Amino acid sequence: MKRITISIFLGANLCTILLLWLCVALTYISPEHLPRLSNLTLAFPVFLLVDILFIFFWLLFKARLAWVPILGLLLVGAHTLDYCPLNIGKDKIIGESNDSNITVLTFNVSYIPDKELQEELISFLNITNADIVCLQELPKTFFSDHQKWLDSTAYHYRQSINVAILSRFPFLSDTLSINYPTRSNRSTACWIDCYGDSLLVINNHLESTHLSPTDKDDYANAITDPHRQTIKNSSRMLLGKLSEAVVYRGAQTDSICSLIDRNAGHPVIVCGDHNDIPISYTYQRLARRLASAYREAGFGPGFTFSQRFFPVRIDHIFYPKDWQCLSCQIDKSVPFSDHYPVVARIGKKAN
Repeated sequence: MKRITISIFLGANLCTILLLWLCVALTYISPEHLPRLSNLTLAFPVFLLVDILFIFFWLLFKARLAWVPILGLLLVGAHTLDYCPLNIGKDKIIGESNDSNITVLTFNVSYIPDKELQEELISFLNITNADIVCLQELPKTFFSDHQKWLDSTAYHYRQSINVAILSRFPFLSDTLSINYPTRSNRSTACWIDCYGDSLLVINNHLESTHLSPTDKDDYANAITDPHRQTIKNSSRMLLGKLSEAVVYRGAQTDSICSLIDRNAGHPVIVCGDHNDIPISYTYQRLARRLASAYREAGFGPGFTFSQRFFPVRIDHIFYPKDWQCLSCQIDKSVPFSDHYPVVARIGKKAN
């Protein structure tokens, strides 16, 4: 009986490792080909946690088998650190630029129609004092409504509908068109003169799942008060919307990567609400071209979007791989959006 029990648990551990590997493999395949299966990457942290628990299980009951879950972790080691980096000793550096380092901020502000909340956003921007600010879901009239504040700063700005870039450096171009399939989301790009270099900044708000508050409540209720039919209906609805959105994001990511590749001779910064976690086609395709600020300087899973049962990191800052990231923080003190801002201090590596 003991041998059978051990075999069952070993089989379960091996299945968990295979699922971890499958999640990683799916990040290399366009969601267009496997739209429903692509959503399996969302379960990566669950499989990761189970595999870690198996380490302790084997140490307690069959120590010589502890190498199995450890090998599973090693097989997906780099991706584990994408999801949960463990950088220690990165100081919080936010403020005035010095030398060639710059502070970059990305923030989905959730439209903030309330004037008092807009004043809070302005206060936050003043305190953060970032050199480049990428905002998503910004009201179209925000800058015209706050022209006096804008005139009092050193910011130049470019805005395309509800996506905007603020820069303390002069712009070298107007917004560049990034055409990709979408229902309502968008990306915008601009060239900026950054200490004499032409820097391409791409600000993204990639395809949302379009889950309404009612959809989210139904899903949350199915978890807290489970009934078979309710769970079935909620799961079918959720999977359908997730699958549709992930296909859009795959095509959008391909368009952004094409823009990056066409300008491979210039530094590129990519920011925004990508609506995808680090174990995803979107994140990994960008990470193969650029460095991730939170991956290089963050600690822990670093959730940037946190509503009931939806804690995820979907807001990212990418920068050239020959630069360095001195610090990267997620500011969870900001109360007026369902996203948290991400702030990174980056710059060229010293020769």
